[in-house]
Amino acid sequence: MKKKILLMIISIFATILCLVSLLPNNIVLAENSEDFDVKSYCLMDAKTGILLKEKNSEEKHEVASMVKLMTSLLTMEKIERGEWSLDTMLTVSDYAASMEGSQAFLDAGKSYTIDNLLKSVIVASANDSSVVLAENYSGSETLFVDVMNSRAKELGMTNTLYANSTGLPAFNQYSTAHDIAKLLKVVSKHDLYHKYSSIWMDNLVHESGRVTELVNTNRLVKYYPGCVCGKTGFTDEAGYCLSVEAKRNDMDIISVVMGAKTSNERFSVSSSLLNFGFANFKSVKVVDSTNILKTDKKIKGTKNFVECHSKEDLFMTLEHGNAEGKYQVETQFNDIKTPVKTGDVVGKVVVICDGKEVCSTELVSNADYLTPTYFDAVHSVFDNWSLCAK
Repeated sequence: MKKKILLMIISIFATILCLVSLLPNNIVLAENSEDFDVKSYCLMDAKTGILLKEKNSEEKHEVASMVKLMTSLLTMEKIERGEWSLDTMLTVSDYAASMEGSQAFLDAGKSYTIDNLLKSVIVASANDSSVVLAENYSGSETLFVDVMNSRAKELGMTNTLYANSTGLPAFNQYSTAHDIAKLLKVVSKHDLYHKYSSIWMDNLVHESGRVTELVNTNRLVKYYPGCVCGKTGFTDEAGYCLSVEAKRNDMDIISVVMGAKTSNERFSVSSSLLNFGFANFKSVKVVDSTNILKTDKKIKGTKNFVECHSKEDLFMTLEHGNAEGKYQVETQFNDIKTPVKTGDVVGKVVVICDGKEVCSTELVSNADYLTPTYFDAVHSVFDNWSLCAK
């Protein structure tokens, strides 16, 4: 009898011990592992493109309104080329006005500025405004989709296919968490996107005087310190999606979450991922664009080396506490011939980690180097002869 009681006590004690030990591990697991209950996600250093954390980041899924990142990018690039301005007026077709889901409730046959259309796309995820931009960009949304897919290929989005400009459900339209992160990295370089993406609430005033209230669908812009831009998405098939960028000190991180079950979950998972990134990693400048370099070979037919500098700074992602990391910086110079003008590309500098190129930038000349004259060539010959004689 005493033996049975003793065994029962030991059994109860062991059960309690298991429960106590499991509880904190589960909490840590939810915060710090890849075991978030979403379809896929990735956390990327926006400066280097290095993935800090991921789950199924190359898995193809519908991404809902995150498609509008590409619609926005193409619009901003057209503005930068001088083909459109923010004051350009675009007319709303019947088809555009018929869009369902999130919308700016545009009036068919009326015209709106690109300023208002793009703002309503980025802030309020307006489907009707997206179609207006697409139709006026290429003549039809179908032709615009061709441009979207072409640009995706240029950006290395190898697992992405677009079928419309809005992200509304469509056959054969998909992307991945990693591809969306690549896209947001490029989109984020445009100040115009930051301008609109940081708006919390605004109004779109129609020609009739009617007002549509625009409310930002990305809560983290207001509630996560350092969040600078992003894009939400939701359909029944895609689930709740979110791509965001946040900056703190010298660190710039992009988080993409796909297929969350609730709106709150996409924001909480994104916040946890960003917290993990800021707590564990840092960006270190490894190439400084202000440093002056010299080519390793003389310009053909001259005794001059080209002084040059990198076109932009390059960074490497390191874990906190790791002062050096495993990376190499290599300079690769072209076969340089005169004339060389200031700003001409003379080579490139590459950051390599584990045998793979992480990032690179062009090396450009700091000065003009003219083609040698006949007398310069003769003088060079005599200089070389003098050196040999010595």
